[in-house]
Amino acid sequence: MFTRSTFLHSMSHRRDSVIIVSEILSCAIKGVGKCEMMYKVGLSSAQLKKYLLFLLKSELLAACDPDRKPSFKTTAKGKCFLETFDTITKLLD
Repeated sequence: MFTRSTFLHSMSHRRDSVIIVSEILSCAIKGVGKCEMMYKVGLSSAQLKKYLLFLLKSELLAACDPDRKPSFKTTAKGKCFLETFDTITKLLD
């Protein structure tokens, strides 16, 4: 079966931005803090900040309770992106 991780290893050692976006959205399905996300996805703070700004602006990700510790959750639009991404990776199998 062709999974996201297989896709990562089959292309090259560098990850494409679409793959990084899908990893961030997958990580945030149930809600996740910025620090935990940074380590799970394997990005520096500066890199993650750039992706978070893009994902928030695109409404693929939502900030949860911004008054407290910053956390993020995948939106319905983000879940639709993930489903589409999974369909495409299955077609490439």
